[in-house]
Amino acid sequence: MNDDRIVEMIYENDEQGLREAEAKYRGLCYSIAENILTQNEDREECVSDAMLALWNSIPPERPQNLRAYIARLVKNSALKKSRANNMWKRCANYTAAGNDLLDLIPDGMSVAEGYEISMIGKIINEFLAGMTQRDRDIFVLRYWYRDTVPQISKKTGCSESLIKSLIARLKNRLREELRKEGIIV
Repeated sequence: MNDDRIVEMIYENDEQGLREAEAKYRGLCYSIAENILTQNEDREECVSDAMLALWNSIPPERPQNLRAYIARLVKNSALKKSRANNMWKRCANYTAAGNDLLDLIPDGMSVAEGYEISMIGKIINEFLAGMTQRDRDIFVLRYWYRDTVPQISKKTGCSESLIKSLIARLKNRLREELRKEGIIV
């Protein structure tokens, strides 16, 4: 079933639409959750929470890209669960894939600095738009889906050493872009 029909069914409060969305994107949801959470029960809860969020957000939302919308819901749910599970210490898997990028964004941002946060988002989007498809795919696999270097290597067919060096170069290029725009990193 196509995504437009699934969204329409959910919009009309037809529970079959939710079942179709879960069946179609189950693998993606578990893959995202697995890269953030270590416990299978937490992953299942996260996917269930994301499906509930999908049901509750349509209407009023009517996502244009259902796959990306569900991926965002699952990722947000998994990160929230991870923070709750690791209030006192960080999960090693999350730290490995995330902290090296998060250190580019200044700590301690308050609500008053919302403009700076939106500026960072704009810079990152422009940065991604200026990349080759391969570089963008690798960057997104690493920092959105939180795949490990071996997973990225397997998915892209590139060697692990190439992936590592490419990620380092992309991170340095992003750091320079942020500095050019006056974002202190």
